[in-house]
Amino acid sequence: MATQADIAQALQAQGVNVFGLKVDTQGGVTNVSGTVQSSDDKQKAERAIAALGTTVRSHIELQVPVGHAGAGAGEARYTVKAGDTLSKIAKEMYGDASKWHAIHKANKDLIPNPDLIHPGQTLVIPEQG
Repeated sequence: MATQADIAQALQAQGVNVFGLKVDTQGGVTNVSGTVQSSDDKQKAERAIAALGTTVRSHIELQVPVGHAGAGAGEARYTVKAGDTLSKIAKEMYGDASKWHAIHKANKDLIPNPDLIHPGQTLVIPEQG
């Protein structure tokens, strides 16, 4: 059976960001769902999941999450890796872990709970002035 970690790793290896990645196993079948921002990402995600070689049913939606159509002026993007936290990302991007609130505020639609971020999510990193 493919686990959420296996699938997240396969997607990350292909450079695909699947928002709201959800993996559920029932009756010997692994169901994968989430959303991507482009048809190219959808195809990559489906290929990465199929390459795992287990019984996986994927339901990857093509959708641009609200507020994530593209980074605006003064914003950067960051793809969450395993073990990341908003504080760790803020430390890396701003040199100050306490500035995690700015990242959370810029991504509230994607991460309503700042303690729950997932590998493969792409976050907007606002410019700090």
